[in-house]
Amino acid sequence: MIEEDRNTRKRKIAQLTFKEKIPFFLFPFGFGSNLFPVKDYNDSELDRFKKYGFEKKYNDAIKLKKLGIIFYFIIPIILLLFKTLNS
Repeated sequence: MIEEDRNTRKRKIAQLTFKEKIPFFLFPFGFGSNLFPVKDYNDSELDRFKKYGFEKKYNDAIKLKKLGIIFYFIIPIILLLFKTLNS
């Protein structure tokens, strides 16, 4: 029983590893469509984190998805600025 409690506490405070962070940052958008609604990897991982009590991993994944969305919105702005500066 004590070992189970210790593992439960460790699970709640465990952070995402670098390899786990990459898909959440690089692919923050879902690629499913209305014709073929398929859960992508990120959504299934978020469901798993929530189901099994990985609270810290869930919060980190949500934060990385938001940062990934911001990253993809900033890239066109930067490219547009460079294009206007070179003209």
